[in-house]
Amino acid sequence: MNTRTLVFVGCLNRRVPYFSTANGRGIVVYSFDEAAGRLTPLAETTDIPNPTYLAVIASRGLLYATSEVFGESEGLVSAYRIDLESGALVLINRQPTRGSLSAHCNVDRQATTVFVANYAHETAGEIPGRHVSSFAVLDNGGLSAVSSEFAHSGSGPKLDRQSVPHAHCVVPSPDNRFAIVTDLGTDELIAYRIDVDNGRLESPDTSALRMKAGAGPRHLVFHPDGLAAYVVNELDSTVCRLGYSPVNGVLRLLETVDALPGNPGAGQPADLQIAPDGHYLYASIRGKDTIGIYTLDKATGEILSTSVRSAGGMTPRSFALSPSGRFMLVALQDSDRLAVFRIDPSTGEPAEEVDTVEVGTPMCVKAVRFG
Repeated sequence: MNTRTLVFVGCLNRRVPYFSTANGRGIVVYSFDEAAGRLTPLAETTDIPNPTYLAVIASRGLLYATSEVFGESEGLVSAYRIDLESGALVLINRQPTRGSLSAHCNVDRQATTVFVANYAHETAGEIPGRHVSSFAVLDNGGLSAVSSEFAHSGSGPKLDRQSVPHAHCVVPSPDNRFAIVTDLGTDELIAYRIDVDNGRLESPDTSALRMKAGAGPRHLVFHPDGLAAYVVNELDSTVCRLGYSPVNGVLRLLETVDALPGNPGAGQPADLQIAPDGHYLYASIRGKDTIGIYTLDKATGEILSTSVRSAGGMTPRSFALSPSGRFMLVALQDSDRLAVFRIDPSTGEPAEEVDTVEVGTPMCVKAVRFG
């Protein structure tokens, strides 16, 4: 097969109380022209409820999707094989996630383990009540029964959002030794060891990094140098630079900036991405319908400056950089559209909008190169 880029969009198709619409049908697949920035629809999968987060193993043509279903004690994680020519997804199997409101999934860097973060209802004592779970990737690409599971404890000062733990993402370290979990409810970043041989996580053996009380850490990315990471905080609308020790997985807080300059605490940021060269960091800011662009020092990773541009529509929940780094694809949840922007290489900013497609309530977008 020749090299090609596919774009996967998970769309809300069941109403939940905290989202205004559910106009999607499931997972939509597009081919993407990396020269022109154009999307071409290929396929749609409707057999999955509320696929609000996706993860892909490009080398094996596999996709995993979490189902965020309100009112149920467990979500689902589904495994699909991707037909790389047609874009069709073929279901392999599903597993319960051992916790409610499954908000995020990811894959370790050796493609042995799928991780799930369960956000959880705002309900103490929920059963089974696990906030982090893992699943071994089987020979056929499917998922084993849960291989490890963990429950967090604690709360934060903003009791309307932090009365219980809320795991929000799981990110493997660049050396694949640790998986960092952000907990929006307890204001913590927790480093679990990855057991690659057995497709599971091991209990943390270092203390969690406690963020500012009420910050609400949501998403995290590593710098390409493997020695720094960044976290976007939903509740106090800040972006933090962190130091990372590959030896023991310990994180330390180095720097905090407002996600929106001159507008502290505003915006409700969501997603976070970093440019392949590590020179720019990006955050989607739902409450202001904008993208924040943060210029980084190439040597230290320090945040040097911040700029903001329109996201091209309402509620930019998720966005992705194309594999070439030349385009940004923004999922506009409440505009029912996916917008493509060309990135200006001299400023790092998403500049002209080069394409847009209509898609119902897009919640997650991934752009992946195959071949």
